[in-house]
Amino acid sequence: MERTLHVFAYVEAPWDLVSRLLAEDSRAVLQHATADAAEQADQLTRTLKLDVGGFEVCKDVRIEVGEFVPREVIRSVVPLRWHAERGRLLFPELAADLEVAAVSVDPPLTQLTVTGSYEPPLGLLGAGADRLMLHRLAEATIHRFVHEVADELRRLIEALPEDERF
Repeated sequence: MERTLHVFAYVEAPWDLVSRLLAEDSRAVLQHATADAAEQADQLTRTLKLDVGGFEVCKDVRIEVGEFVPREVIRSVVPLRWHAERGRLLFPELAADLEVAAVSVDPPLTQLTVTGSYEPPLGLLGAGADRLMLHRLAEATIHRFVHEVADELRRLIEALPEDERF
């Protein structure tokens, strides 16, 4: 039983600028957004801490970042794979794309979207746990990640000289 996730955020900047920042070094942008040290250039690590029903759930995950891929004139993609560093049998691997797409030109608005899927582990038991709680945990994790990436892109854009922002 494959489960899908679809989460988005907006950056108030032109698509070509956001795309250029990701094309130049998507790993660095995502690394700064996750605020954890990477052991290798193509992988990021982060500790997920979320409150679920009054319980704090913590898990270290590794995020593998693929190459930036321009797809269309106003759309680009960065492939991602997430998996738990320990206990991989109990936690699913997520295959996803971080898509960057133009929404409007005036005012400039770019949408970041993570769309991905995973198979709940442990067969029927895992599927039941996923329906009760784990899908919400996965969705909250991706939601936080997308918004952290959007915040990092805003910070990078704000640091640019005014004449390079638009």
